[in-house]
Amino acid sequence: MEFDIKKGTTTVALVCTDGIVLATDRRASAGYQVVHKNARKIHEIHKFLGATGAGSVGDIQNFVSLLRAESNLYFLKNSRYISTKALASLGSRILHGNRYFPYLALIVIAGYDEKPSAYSLDPWGGMSEDKFISTGSGSQVAYGILEDRYKDSLTVKDGIELSIRCVKAAIERDLATGDGISIATITKDGYREFSDKEIEAVM
Repeated sequence: MEFDIKKGTTTVALVCTDGIVLATDRRASAGYQVVHKNARKIHEIHKFLGATGAGSVGDIQNFVSLLRAESNLYFLKNSRYISTKALASLGSRILHGNRYFPYLALIVIAGYDEKPSAYSLDPWGGMSEDKFISTGSGSQVAYGILEDRYKDSLTVKDGIELSIRCVKAAIERDLATGDGISIATITKDGYREFSDKEIEAVM
């Protein structure tokens, strides 16, 4: 059974020495139609964990809501935040359990526990950890830059610049990517989203 997964977006997640950088474009598209120019594609799950999504907006929103609910329940029961790996594993099981009617979405879960880490989840529950991840229709453009520029010594400051470069390149080359850039970081101080002025200052 095959599914046509619309991946009209570009998301980037970078594991840095001192935290995580998440970056996405803001265009929501359906085929050749732009349906929204300020779509939210980076989501805070808890203070030290975030997610990005490419694919069906409804599926992404529903899945993120499930992750938040499970994260909150874990905190109530254990008085501490769920780890990035644990939540990614739980997300993988949820997706695998729905494999015959899958969420049409590619999800990245990233956070800062004892160290920063990032995991990609496919619609059927496959889970992979990596230092840099890109999803969506512009991901090949982003990966071309990441394969050349990413280093294990990358800091969050440098990661912000690199992620912006990736999304900007995708905007130039991918019709389904556009309408600006969103950035969030996750460090020992927690999750933080950047304002348009802060992003423009880096660009």
